[in-house]
Amino acid sequence: MRILHISALPVWSMDGKGGMPSLHETLKGHARAGHELCLVLPQYNLQAPKPEHTCVPPGQPWEVVFAPCRWVPALLEVRRLASRLGGGHGPPYPLRWLLNLAMMLLLTGSLLAVALRLRYRLRKRFDLVYAHNQYAAMAGWLIACILRVPNVTRLYGTFLADLMRRPLVWLRYPVSAAGYLVPHDLLICANDGTRGDEVARRLGIDLARFRFWQNGVDRPVSLPGDSRHAVADKAPANLRCNSRWIISCSRLANWKRVDRIIRALRICRCKGCDAQLLIVGDGPEADRLKSLAAEQGVARDVVWFGTVAHREVWRLMGLSDVFVIANDVTNRCNPLYEAICMGLPVVSVFDPSTQDLLKDGENALLADREDETRLGEQMYRACTDAELAAGMREAQRQRADTFWTWEARMEVEAAELARLVRHRHTAAGSKSPGRDTRQPARGVQEPGVRRPGYRNHAS
Repeated sequence: MRILHISALPVWSMDGKGGMPSLHETLKGHARAGHELCLVLPQYNLQAPKPEHTCVPPGQPWEVVFAPCRWVPALLEVRRLASRLGGGHGPPYPLRWLLNLAMMLLLTGSLLAVALRLRYRLRKRFDLVYAHNQYAAMAGWLIACILRVPNVTRLYGTFLADLMRRPLVWLRYPVSAAGYLVPHDLLICANDGTRGDEVARRLGIDLARFRFWQNGVDRPVSLPGDSRHAVADKAPANLRCNSRWIISCSRLANWKRVDRIIRALRICRCKGCDAQLLIVGDGPEADRLKSLAAEQGVARDVVWFGTVAHREVWRLMGLSDVFVIANDVTNRCNPLYEAICMGLPVVSVFDPSTQDLLKDGENALLADREDETRLGEQMYRACTDAELAAGMREAQRQRADTFWTWEARMEVEAAELARLVRHRHTAAGSKSPGRDTRQPARGVQEPGVRRPGYRNHAS
């Protein structure tokens, strides 16, 4: 098939090295299935606090076309000025509502213009439109209507689950709701702990067109046999090879709560453990977190790696002793899957989204979200109790065997897309052209045999 991918999210937001592995793996899976892909991206990274061009590494097996989006610098400047009114915590709600809606509508126009140019000026034909993220959902639907092909919306989590009991959620958060409510032939939502299936039900989404799938995870076939000393030669100067290494991998955003981990590290160090926190990732909270480490007296014990290539993340995990994650919204995310696959003991917080993955005292040590003292004590236990750590590593290996690989995950999706397009062609041959809304789907369950790594919330 020829698939037109449109995305509001940059695939390689972190200096071209990473940023959205699940988006990248989706593209790779479609290419691996033999499809011809054209990816349309905004010229600017819409997630950045100031205008910066979207980075695309060379050698990708798909065509990349940029939507100019010349309005982005002006909109980002308005957002920066509006943030001042919110006391540095972002724009006040009414302004944020307007800015988010304006961004979605402007982006819809920009993506639509590029798609029309590809179709009518460059004579490119497509069999399917695949929109990534709620900001691109409306553009995906409009383009599919014009091209008379099916459209798929892909969502990478949501924050609406805890807000669904409030009245008029769709009006109060129109952009987030648009990911669900904009018409689609298929809606794929990541099972990442944000309870997107609950949101779908409360918004009345047709579950025959809904898929709720966990991401895949692929451990590298081989890892470089580097020792800690070899890594230290290229790492920040304060990395100590003989310390216990506690690794955290995430974008440095407020809800990731790396500040909670830094304060817990101080507790771990005060109990006498020679531990260092390796922070892999970058983001808007970086400067504030570095200041916090200095205030807590652990500046020499926090090693800032910044953005690194995904393969380097695997290597650092392979050399580390403990993985720590303490997010606010959900802790069910790709770095956790990868840490489990590497057999790392996990220190985290009690979180309903991970209750099937992390068992306190078995493969993880958990603490209440706001109990940073207990979190630090659990870090100390994981670093100093060798027998406990060995048992946790063995338990992780057993869990890792239940995960989808990305290849298996994308094989299931590729079959769904083929069925979708095949059904459209069959319907088009049996009646006059137009959008056919019937879809022989199977609800939120996976097609065919139940595969590991999937949580069925249908019941």
